Formats: sequence, C-alpha cells, structure tokens
Amino acid sequence: MTDIEFDTLIKEQDFVGSDFFEASFKFWFNDTEQIRTPFPEKIQPELIEKTSRIFLEWILELSDEEKSKLENEEIAEVFEMILFNQAIGLVKDEDQKITICYPFLPRVGDVVDDKSRGSSTVIERQIDVKENHKKYLKLNLKSESDSVEWETEFELPA
Repeated sequence: MTDIEFDTLIKEQDFVGSDFFEASFKFWFNDTEQIRTPFPEKIQPELIEKTSRIFLEWILELSDEEKSKLENEEIAEVFEMILFNQAIGLVKDEDQKITICYPFLPRVGDVVDDKSRGSSTVIERQIDVKENHKKYLKLNLKSESDSVEWETEFELPA
C-alpha cells in the first residue's frame, strides 16, 4: 500500500477519528509536566509510520460487533501497546530500551534525593534479573555534595 493510499485509508475509516493519531502521538512525543517522552526524536518518524499501519490493520480486522464492544480505554491500550512494541525494535541502545519499557522511572542525568546521601545524579542504570526471576533496576549514582559514587536497586513492576 502506498503512502497516499494509507493516508486516505486513515481518513476514510470511521472507527477512530483522524485526530486520534495526532493527539496520541502528541501526548507521547512531547514532554509535559506529567510525562517525559520515552521515544528518541530520531525514531519518531518511523515509529509513527509503523504504529499507524499496524494499528490501522488491527482496526480493519475487527468485525462491526467487536468494534461496538470496545471501550475507548481499550482502544487506547492497544494503540499504546503497538507504539511501545514498535519502539523497542527501533532502538539499539540498552538505556533507551529501559526508558521505553519503564518511561516513568529515573533516567541517566536525573537528580534523585536520597535521605542519607542527599541529591545524587543517576550516571548509569541497568536491568538485573535475580535468582527469583524478578527484574530490578540498578542505578549508579554520584552524590552532588561529595562526588562519591554509590548504587541502589529496586524491583521493577511485572
């Protein structure tokens, strides 16, 4: 399907408004007080293309009965699942993958406030899988007051 045919299909389908795509990408691609985008700028054009096509294919495969039973929240969840799954395939850097998988957790360069060490900057992070098969985010930090490096970790949500 050509880009022109695809754009026409998006506009002609009547399951979600054409503004759904624009609003959804705007929400996830622009930093706000509530969220920082987890998606690097360099992948955003390709991510828009892939996500839109896969989401539209999903819509086209739904029967009228299935469409009538779907709530707006479920539609948004499917869109976001596709968006995040496609993004993981577009980044190579492990830290970028962590950001995409856990967009609300501290990132490299963030300053966190620790009760005993005070303000510290995240200098590195990695996922660690323990013997209990649970995932942990391990943060390496540098104290702003005395430049001492330290680390901490916490269990990630399933």
